[in-house]
This record gives sequence, structure tokens and C-alpha cells, in this order.
Amino acid sequence: MSIDIYQYEEYRKALADLWRAKCEIDPELTHRAFAKVAGFSNPGFLGDVIRGRRKLSEEAVTKMVKGFGLRGSDAEFFRLLVKHNQSKHPDDREEYWRQILQRRSRSSFVKMNPALSRYYQDFRYPLVRAALQCLEWKGDGAELGAFIDPPLAPAVAQKLAQDLVDWGLVKIDPQGVHRVTSAFVEPPATMHEQVRQLNRTWITQGAESISRFPADRRHVSTILLTVSESTRREVQRRIDRFRQEIFELLRADQKPDRILQLSMQFFPRSRERN
Repeated sequence: MSIDIYQYEEYRKALADLWRAKCEIDPELTHRAFAKVAGFSNPGFLGDVIRGRRKLSEEAVTKMVKGFGLRGSDAEFFRLLVKHNQSKHPDDREEYWRQILQRRSRSSFVKMNPALSRYYQDFRYPLVRAALQCLEWKGDGAELGAFIDPPLAPAVAQKLAQDLVDWGLVKIDPQGVHRVTSAFVEPPATMHEQVRQLNRTWITQGAESISRFPADRRHVSTILLTVSESTRREVQRRIDRFRQEIFELLRADQKPDRILQLSMQFFPRSRERN
């Protein structure tokens, strides 16, 4: 039984399934043995939490994480679930939920090797990779280059595609078709500057779309919002939820045939009043 912690909204349900998974691996496992590993003095504490009889303090969360061997982003996601479920303040719950959605969407991404920073230094690499998700491409540079807008020279398209193969982001199947190895990728934390620069490029190209495409082929609009802090948080929460919904649509789409760029911008245009 494999547990995907990112699919849970209730930490008690996650604990119940994590416990069930551990028992499948070790049928002789007892609550007492788990409590000893996690650091609980009460052998029945896990069962009480799962049944809703007790809550988790920060110390208890740390012990649960240790007992179930949660690490890195999985452990942080579990901590967010606990905070969200146990928080009594609506604004705090909304903020935790925003972070949950953000981490949940990231869990669908493949972490990239920092050595692959070139992927984020040239916007053409993501474009070519996206094109390969739409085409049954077998190496014709002219076909690949012409599919992308603005088009790429055939030799350039072939070179970019070969780099993606060399980096492990694309593989060639037995029929010679180039296929991406994962639908999504995410840069390591060390690449913040490269990602910022890439975003600047995308935003600039988005502005150019106003003159390049007729209104029925693109949507570009801007509104200025006058909001309170609570409304700002709600807008942010809905943006994060919308991004999650888009990712779910993409996962379900098995036959992409074109590339579109979606840019969202939400940032201050005034100073905050004290």
C-alpha cells in the first residue's frame, strides 16, 4: 500500500492510512512498538489521535513524522495538514490551505538536477519540450521548428531536442518517437534567479501577444483592485486553487495538440496603509 501524503485533506485520515501501510509491511507491528520508535510514552496515543480523541501539539507532530519516517517536503506537508485542520482562525486556515494547494501542485513535478540550469536559462528549451508532448516527433527538425511560434530553424530545433534527451527530460521510444519523461518539472531552490529571469521573458512575450494575435485567439486583460487584507488573501487563495484546477485538467488531457502560454500577475500597485 503506497501512501501519497499530498492527496489528503485530513491529517487523521492520513495517519490511519500510514498506520495501515506500516502494518501491511510488518503484520506484527504493535502500537507499543510504534510509540517506542516515535518517542511517545503512551502506546495508545496514535489510536486516540486517529479516533479524534486527542490533538497534535508541535512536539507530537515531530514524533509522528519520526515514527512514520516522513522526510523533506512530505513531512512539511503533513505539518501543514495538522495546522490547517486544528486552526480555529479563518484567515490562518485559508493561508494554510493556500500553502497546501501550492505544495500539492508541486508534488506532481519532477525535481530537476541543478546541473540542468541551462533548461531555465533559455526559454526555447521549455517550448521544445512542450512541443514534444504534442507531436509524434521522430527527428525532423523542420517539422519541430515550424510547429513552434515563433518558428525555430530546423538545426536549432534538433539541437535543443537532443539536449533534452541528453539531460534525461526526453527519451526516444523503440519507434523513434521523442517523448517527455514527465509531464511537469520543477527547478531546485538554487535556481531562483534563473526562474525569475525566465518569468521576465515569458511576461515580455505575453505583452507582445497583444499585437501578434487577434482578440479571439488570446486573452490579455488588466484590472486594478482596491481591497482589504482579508480580500487580498482570498484572491490569492483563489488564484492558487485555479492553478491547481489547471494542473488537474492537464493531467487528464491525454492528447495535447498545441502549446498555449498562461501568465498570471498579482502584485501591489500602492503602499500599504498602517
